[in-house]
Amino acid sequence: MDDVDAMDAMDDEYTVGSAAELAGLSVRTLRYYDEIGLARPSSRSAGGYRLYTAADLAMLQRVAFYRELGLDLGDIASILGDTEATDEDHLRRQRELTEQHISRYREMLALIDKELAARAAGIALTPAERRAVFGEGRFLDRLLDHAEQTRQQWGDTPEHTERQRRTARYGEQDWQRLRTELAAINQSLADAMARGVPATDPAAMELAEQLRLHTDQWFHDCGHEAHRELAEHYRANRRSGRNYDEMVAGLSRYVHDAIVANCARAAAGAIG
Repeated sequence: MDDVDAMDAMDDEYTVGSAAELAGLSVRTLRYYDEIGLARPSSRSAGGYRLYTAADLAMLQRVAFYRELGLDLGDIASILGDTEATDEDHLRRQRELTEQHISRYREMLALIDKELAARAAGIALTPAERRAVFGEGRFLDRLLDHAEQTRQQWGDTPEHTERQRRTARYGEQDWQRLRTELAAINQSLADAMARGVPATDPAAMELAEQLRLHTDQWFHDCGHEAHRELAEHYRANRRSGRNYDEMVAGLSRYVHDAIVANCARAAAGAIG
């Protein structure tokens, strides 16, 4: 008869089957740990069956946790070999390792999300080309935010489809030019706000018109009404507004107001 089935728990001692279940390990694994001296049971029954105490079970659970964190058996043996380490020491070590894993996984998730967003936005550049065009700044994040807001607002409409169709064929030079032009417009808007030019001033409205034409040229058809809807949507989204406000505090409101004023001017027939 196998010692797995020989007995259940006896007082504070557990058979290999019971200990394996409580530790979340297989019976085969427990036997292997016993053979290599990593986690041995403290006693055996009169019939020679392995019996694990509560302390043995705690050790097995500790080994299982370290294994889950990716440590190999050699490293675990070294850690457990420190006889002065307390349960609290092991818990703190495990917490630190878990935090490191969480941080790493968050970084991986961010990279995956950025790649998915880039593909959804039609950015077909390789990672190396993207670094060459966008660098390590926030421009790419702003661009992807813009694409995501367009997707959320328009879904599978012609505008979103057209955006993907156009951007998918852009090469490195196209993106360099797009970025340079947009950065210049945004900087001009920031400068106008800094000079105290009202958002309703013709100069500010002309910059808003340049912003609309940039979208119309590079991404999708963008009439004045569509531009006004985009401005309203961006303003309502804190993340999109934060992109402008990272340049200059309050710039998101200024750009929104300039776009709205420009669209009202167009509706009144002042521009084409």
